[in-house]
Amino acid sequence: MLNFENSVTVTGSIHLPKGDMAGRNRNGVYLRFSLRHPSVGYDGVERTSFLPVRVFDPALQEWLRGKGEGSPVRIAGRLQTSSGSGEMYILAESLEEGAA
Repeated sequence: MLNFENSVTVTGSIHLPKGDMAGRNRNGVYLRFSLRHPSVGYDGVERTSFLPVRVFDPALQEWLRGKGEGSPVRIAGRLQTSSGSGEMYILAESLEEGAA
């Protein structure tokens, strides 16, 4: 039997979407935002990725509502794909301040 690892821990800063942050699917209501994540590519060039994140946990949603654009954050969670669009995102299981 194979054991699969599906966890991520990333740091960066909060990038809030224009418009409504709330979404809903069969798993419930979530808040969405992007993690601005700078990194150096294989070619040595620095680039910024915007990693999509969804937050289902009500306590984490409340924490996120108190933060603003550019707030540093550390996210631990799992990679997921949307059952509708197939969009890949990070399902946040914990959020910590000031880790970027």
